[in-house]
Amino acid sequence: MKGTVYDSNNEPLVGATVSVKGNLSNGTITNIDGQFNLNVQDLKSTLVVSFVGYQTQEVALQGRSEITIRLQEDAKALDEVVVVGYGTQKKKFLIGSVSQVGSKELMMAPQANLSNMMTGKLPGVTSVQRSGLPGNDQTSINIRGLGTFLDSSPLILVDGVERMLNTVNPNDVENISILKDAATASVYGLAAANGVILVTTKKGTEGKVTLSYDGSVTFQKNTAMPEMLNGPDYIYWYNKASELDGNGPYYGADIQTKVANNYDPEGKYGSTNWTKEVFKNYGFTHQHNISASGGNKNIRFFTSIGMLDQSGIIENVNYDRYNVRSNVEGNITKDLTFELNISGFYEEKNWPGISTSAQAEQNPIQQAVYAAPIIPIYYQGEYTAWIGPGSSTTQSPLATLRNSGFQKNQRHEFDGTMKVSYAFPWVKGLKASLGLVYDTSYTEDNGFLVGYNVNAYSADSKSYNLMRASSTSEKGNYTKSASSFRRFMVRPTVEYANTFGKHAVSALFLYEQTQLKGSTMTGKMGGYNFNDPVDLSLGTEFISNPTGSHSDKATIGYVGRFNYIFDKRYLAEFAFRVDGSYKFAKDKRWGFFPSVSLGWVISEENFIKNNISSINLLKLRASVGELGSDNTDAFLHRSIFKVEKNAYIFGGVPYAGLGASNSITSSLTWSTTRSYNIGADLTMWNGLLGVEFDLFYKLTKDIQESRSGGFPPSLGGNYAQKGNTGKIDNRGFELVLKHQNHINDFYYNITGSVAWARNKVLSRIESESTPWYRTNIGEPLGQIYGYKAIGLYQTQEQLDNRPFVGNGVQRFGDIMYEDINGDGKITQDGDRVKIGHSTLPELNYSLSMDFNWKGFNLSALWQGAAIVSYTLNGTYSHGSMDNTVYTRPFYSGGNAPYYLVEDSWTPENVNARYPRLSAIHNGNNAYTSSWWLVNGNFLRLKNLQFGYTIPKKILAKANIGLSNVRVYVAGTNLFTFTEFKYCDPEMAIINNGYYPQQKNYSVGLNITF
Repeated sequence: MKGTVYDSNNEPLVGATVSVKGNLSNGTITNIDGQFNLNVQDLKSTLVVSFVGYQTQEVALQGRSEITIRLQEDAKALDEVVVVGYGTQKKKFLIGSVSQVGSKELMMAPQANLSNMMTGKLPGVTSVQRSGLPGNDQTSINIRGLGTFLDSSPLILVDGVERMLNTVNPNDVENISILKDAATASVYGLAAANGVILVTTKKGTEGKVTLSYDGSVTFQKNTAMPEMLNGPDYIYWYNKASELDGNGPYYGADIQTKVANNYDPEGKYGSTNWTKEVFKNYGFTHQHNISASGGNKNIRFFTSIGMLDQSGIIENVNYDRYNVRSNVEGNITKDLTFELNISGFYEEKNWPGISTSAQAEQNPIQQAVYAAPIIPIYYQGEYTAWIGPGSSTTQSPLATLRNSGFQKNQRHEFDGTMKVSYAFPWVKGLKASLGLVYDTSYTEDNGFLVGYNVNAYSADSKSYNLMRASSTSEKGNYTKSASSFRRFMVRPTVEYANTFGKHAVSALFLYEQTQLKGSTMTGKMGGYNFNDPVDLSLGTEFISNPTGSHSDKATIGYVGRFNYIFDKRYLAEFAFRVDGSYKFAKDKRWGFFPSVSLGWVISEENFIKNNISSINLLKLRASVGELGSDNTDAFLHRSIFKVEKNAYIFGGVPYAGLGASNSITSSLTWSTTRSYNIGADLTMWNGLLGVEFDLFYKLTKDIQESRSGGFPPSLGGNYAQKGNTGKIDNRGFELVLKHQNHINDFYYNITGSVAWARNKVLSRIESESTPWYRTNIGEPLGQIYGYKAIGLYQTQEQLDNRPFVGNGVQRFGDIMYEDINGDGKITQDGDRVKIGHSTLPELNYSLSMDFNWKGFNLSALWQGAAIVSYTLNGTYSHGSMDNTVYTRPFYSGGNAPYYLVEDSWTPENVNARYPRLSAIHNGNNAYTSSWWLVNGNFLRLKNLQFGYTIPKKILAKANIGLSNVRVYVAGTNLFTFTEFKYCDPEMAIINNGYYPQQKNYSVGLNITF
């Protein structure tokens, strides 16, 4: 008989193995056209067809002498086996709530870090990217919303060890699992209250050695940025605002003409688009990765080396990272095996001397907005700077980018894991192992802020003056800091797994001990006579005392897990962890974190198997358990002393001494989270329909809180400064719908997901004077509070009779606020109320689509968020509530967006969207209020990729050693649909000068030898 073997794209498979079931020695392999010939004794035989990376298939001949066989890629193998804490479980028998994504889905489009790749691909995960700054453009991740006032970040484990997520080379990742409930996360005890992220890197497989190259180039542009006024329009609108302020035109006809013509014989005036000058046409990123894998039954390996070079969309901003990895596993003897995983990376971040971080003083992006567009870039050979009306601060964005010095952050890290395992031959299923971990890292930060001159134009005097730029010193300041870190961990483990008839049992017990050591130092000097080289020893002015610290921490944990399956139908699991934390007193140090889960595989019942053949899997599951967190300061149960320079004076001379810095809090302990989860999994018609549903409730109590506001000053601080008084609950659901099918040569799969999580504060320390309508109790974390705006002043009667805030003035077109408590005035203590929603989305949803036809592939991911709000103004890091460039024209005497001035209140535009057009600051309009509230809901085309894989038949004929060649184009953040189009809906909470999120356009190449 004869036949042909194809892959899912209808391409011939070269080298597939075809043999007769029961007589595997009678076999052959397919030729260059995927064809084979085979002698069989009986045309009723069954063939076994296999190929590396594809699902093995058994095909009954049923009298046929010629057949066609299509093998499916084994991409779903990881769906069948799910990575969980300290092991794996078959998905069919998994009782806990786990989301998992494989490397193929992760790598839909090239990105700089893993957290951005995870967005929209893991139900139950909320990802928010606040910045596009290279090296700091990662997303913040929350699992099932917020459950604490404190740090809500999940525990991140890379190959079973707590490590950084965003420095892992994405090409090295095999899969990522999210442990969302207590059944799966309790084995991590007091570190797991916020959920757990497990990153598993690739390993070698038996077979010939393969060498792969993955590379891409990416061009980047801002997702959103408001258009700022050009020179002539700036003068028109500023003069109009000045007239409304009662001051007459600020700029005369002579200046207007020079700016309008962009020509001034004296060179004082021009028309400069500062944001266009600061932001390049595009940022550029290229990344390359080379990996090799293979092995035999005795030893297998995966090695890789990767590099990333990410240049920002503004000058002198870039991020570089270099990764290496070697994962080796092998058999020392039949029963003794080993694993050795070694990896390392070097990363470097470079920024100008003045930081590009949001809210950083003199941020160059902020300066580009604050600088008026009516002066040229250069005047008399020097960079110009703008000093706005009534100001003394220079705004010179290009000089800041190019002349302010540098900031450089460098980090080296080595991560090593070794594991030796022994399978006891005399006890089936019993295995013991010993794991050892050693990680070390070194970080160094260097910052040199140079004093540089600018030719500053004063809007008040209408003249230039050569002067030193604001926020700089004459001879520069240099800061150098360094830190080192080491981790030692030992993990002996005993595992058992066996089947007795219809009974399948497994057990795990391990001991885990970790020691963490770290040290830091910082020095700062000034008075530099030259800019290169610079170091602490070359400064001539002492600025501040050097500082330093060191730490020595340790944790111990005991973990157990017991699984039982009866007849593949009834599932039970009990897991626990006993943890000890050095942070608490001895009698409060140890915690026990258990979980119990039950499952029922209904599809294994005869009444389903024998009657409803369309159901492939139907499973119900439920779990309950406790998790913990020790997120608080250490040693509060003991007196902590600090050195005071002037502790006492003797004979008129101050002397140093020790003083207590805390009051003893001996009762403090960890917070606990009780987690409940029920779920169901359904697969029908061999994948035509897949459903996953989870419903959860979490109650977190004993959250650590500061108690400073709850005691009178007369106590002098002699009280327990923290207590376990906070309580929050969190509830929600996750729903995933899947569909996969093929029509002839057209294969596709579609997955949609929606996840909702809402938290509520049940207990929190508040001032006794807090009114009921402003309490946090009963409200979600991140809830926005502000004044309730009821319109703009339009009549004299409103100005005469409406209560107003004490700061600023009230004129026609300014914002009116509601007097909530009816006391005849507007105050922060009495009239701020809940407005909008939380700043963290409650609802996240996504739709991923993958289409394949022959060698062509198209994949897309739509991602969105809802039930979320943000404000265009806000409270700055120094505590002041104020406008931003999005809410106040000519902020800090600078420029303004078109949308803001064109729809501001004027006597000709009384139905305006924005308050009164003005060139002066008015505190009345600066407060956080419903007027500045924005619906943060959005839908985004997160990823789009189109690729083509050259047919293997063509590669085989070329005979150049290539087994796979794929080219693709891809994009990220391509389209965003949201209410406020002038900024990204995930922008920083305070948006003055923030580095915008980026659209990515990529071209890539994958080659395998």
